[in-house]
Amino acid sequence: LSGFLAVTVVRVHNNGNMEIAGQKKLNLNNGDEYVRLTGIIRPNDISASNFVDSSRIANAEITYVGAGQVADTSRKGWLSNAMRTISPF
Repeated sequence: LSGFLAVTVVRVHNNGNMEIAGQKKLNLNNGDEYVRLTGIIRPNDISASNFVDSSRIANAEITYVGAGQVADTSRKGWLSNAMRTISPF
């Protein structure tokens, strides 16, 4: 997966490190889907063009939330959930 995501600084720590958060809304497959990112970056890791490589984000949490067809197909159905309750392995 490759792309760009704009984030904002939500907190600056005493040591200068910054907590960041951002999300991107995508309209795919007749539904809204979101990619969300949170983490901590160091000022030294911000490039001259104001980019930070994802490998430099500490405690990175990248989540995908959606309501379109792609998200619907990735959710387990009622039968899968019932079988997992009966046999969790």
